[in-house]
Amino acid sequence: MRSGHGVCPNLADVHTAHGTKIPRIRIGVLGVITIAVYGSWYYSFGVLLDPIIQDTGWSEPALASAFGISTLIGGFGAMAGGWLLDRLGSRAVFTLAAIVGMGAFSLATTAGSLGVFTLAVSVGGGAFSALGFYHVTQTVAVRLSPGSSTRAIAILTIWGAFASAVYIPLTALLVGRVGWRLAMLAVTMSAVLTLVVGALAIETRTGEMPRGLHIFSEIRTALGQRTARRFLLTQGAVGMAMGVVLVYQVPAMTAAGLPLAAASFWAGFRGFSQLLGRLPLMLIIDRLGVVRSLRLAYVAMSLGTIALAFAGNSVMAAIYAVVAGFGIGAASPLVGMFSRDVFGRTSLGTAMGTVSLVFLVVGSLGPPLAGWLSVATGSRDIPVAVAGWLCFMAAWALPLPEEV
Repeated sequence: MRSGHGVCPNLADVHTAHGTKIPRIRIGVLGVITIAVYGSWYYSFGVLLDPIIQDTGWSEPALASAFGISTLIGGFGAMAGGWLLDRLGSRAVFTLAAIVGMGAFSLATTAGSLGVFTLAVSVGGGAFSALGFYHVTQTVAVRLSPGSSTRAIAILTIWGAFASAVYIPLTALLVGRVGWRLAMLAVTMSAVLTLVVGALAIETRTGEMPRGLHIFSEIRTALGQRTARRFLLTQGAVGMAMGVVLVYQVPAMTAAGLPLAAASFWAGFRGFSQLLGRLPLMLIIDRLGVVRSLRLAYVAMSLGTIALAFAGNSVMAAIYAVVAGFGIGAASPLVGMFSRDVFGRTSLGTAMGTVSLVFLVVGSLGPPLAGWLSVATGSRDIPVAVAGWLCFMAAWALPLPEEV
């Protein structure tokens, strides 16, 4: 393999992964940040959707659009977040995420109108997405472990697999006991706390970091590669699919007949099942390589998402949880490894921010389109099935291994 900046790829990492130490405590802190930042909004919203509708009377398409707008802001912000990380280091990025997220979501929990709620969650969710998602934490992990970055990414994403497993059932429990407003406030504060700890415990700023403002020239360099452009195309398709799945995994199961507690359990178990794609990941990569492994992950996501469209009973819900969980679990670290191999390491934060920009911005179209399609057809199964088809198309469109 080759990288976009002429850097030898991760083969060295593969050979040294078992012999090079990584800073486990700091990688663990990054893992807890990943769990809380993803879980507190990205995963919990699907649980909050119906309780918010029942309490406020706000429409489903409008609330799905609010989630989509937060994803859109997070996508554009991801590029800036990665750029800030390359120049100011992790402490500044985590601190900014904590301040903006705390203020915005605190406003959302007291909102009396749909407009205020949409504005608040758009800013809060966008800040968490832009400044705390994998394009940030994986880049920090690479910089903390320059001699074993593949292993560092793999370990970080094993932590991240617990995000939905923890936060989906936790949010459902809190909603049942204290209502959606206090539930949202509680999960937000948990994310803010982890970001503060991360800001205190980790700093990646060095004297050798780039200082210029040439963000657009860096992006143009990366996008000059056909491989990079095809990769970004797949990220847009998978982003749309994941947006639909995250918003509708619980509502689709409850609409099909499962109680909220059972649907939340299987949605959380889907998150736990991500470990099936992460624990054996090094073995899978050794056998298939990064590109073929990512294709396998997307096919699994496709099959699992299609199962979700029929998840009116525990058998189909379990198939969704296990198969989609494996695919999503494997895909997250593989996207980081693929990005590193294609774009190189010098401006990895900016490059991965660009990948997240496409994933989140194009993905932001998924929830509102799914909400419209659900209302128009009277079925939540149809948008979910379309999401499964998008994952299959992404697997087909990935660059060939020899092109990377």
